Amino acid sequence: MPSWLRAWVLTCLLAVSAMSAAHAHWVVSQRGTLNIVGDGAYMVLSLPVSSLTGFDDDRDGLLSIQELRTHGASIESQIKRGVSLDSDQGRSVLEGLLLNTAPPDSTPFAPSTHLVVLGRFAIPALATDLQLGLRLFGTNADEQTEHIAVTRGAQAQLMTLTPEHPQGAVLPSAWASLAQQVRQGAWHVLSGADHLLFLLVVLAAAWSLRQVVLVLTCFTAGHAVTLVACAGYGLDVPGAWVEPAIAATIVGMAVFDRWSVHRSLTGAVAVRLTLVFVCALIHGWGLAGALTDLGVGGMGKAMSLLGFNVGIELGQLVVAFSAALVMRLVRQLSGPVGVTQTTRLASYIAMALGTFWFFQRAFG
Repeated sequence: MPSWLRAWVLTCLLAVSAMSAAHAHWVVSQRGTLNIVGDGAYMVLSLPVSSLTGFDDDRDGLLSIQELRTHGASIESQIKRGVSLDSDQGRSVLEGLLLNTAPPDSTPFAPSTHLVVLGRFAIPALATDLQLGLRLFGTNADEQTEHIAVTRGAQAQLMTLTPEHPQGAVLPSAWASLAQQVRQGAWHVLSGADHLLFLLVVLAAAWSLRQVVLVLTCFTAGHAVTLVACAGYGLDVPGAWVEPAIAATIVGMAVFDRWSVHRSLTGAVAVRLTLVFVCALIHGWGLAGALTDLGVGGMGKAMSLLGFNVGIELGQLVVAFSAALVMRLVRQLSGPVGVTQTTRLASYIAMALGTFWFFQRAFG
């Protein structure tokens, strides 16, 4: 890259950084960009200040402009250690680093929960297999994810980094992207307490192989419909409605199971499978929101949908297999009575947690 062009780019970065703090909120918290042009990768990140150390002189958990000026060198050093771009040619140098606080618009000079970071990675000639790494995650639960939009000419990617997956391939091949979405789909099921609890509830009353297959098929069909409709065709539902509704499905399913057992309903299996399908439609909206955050859209949309769905199914199979092993052990130790008691306990736990989540999400 010509030196004059590099200087011009760095000057532009400096100009952006020098804007008033009121404009820093243009960079959304825990979002960023990585634009690869020639031999440089130009980065903008919004990082939680709780990922940094040694700056909080007044111990308020925030980063003020004065603290940034005082501890700028230390913060730069932490960022250079915590943000990396590697390739088959080694680690790229992060240069031209510029920092700015990101206070609310209403109080432009107030201390901030996030730091805006701008810089340029110098990419070695003929470098391939680029890997972006991030090890600066906040201490709060909502500061454990960083979404980074990566571009290189017409190519585009939305990368998601977490403490569990702190490194990602930059602009991977279609097959590599598919594998990544499979992992993300499985992880979303296995790490999502509400999806896990719903699965356990619907599996609790279906311990024959045939019923387990039917339940998983209904759940798969239901969430696949809304997942494709939302992520593929833009049928969006606000998360403020979806999350309480997901909690309500857990309560509703558990209540139905207890009610059907109490009434000794005949034909309850067909009704139950219908309810599972309807509830899965609602869960599909939640999964679609997760997939949107992971970057479905534009290039590779079909592969992303396919991979994410496959990952969800693999996650469900892991849950079903694990639950079956537990129930088999319960049956061996306590017989049918133990299975009945375990199923009843699972329903009551689901009612309690689902009710708590509903009010927390609806009114919290």
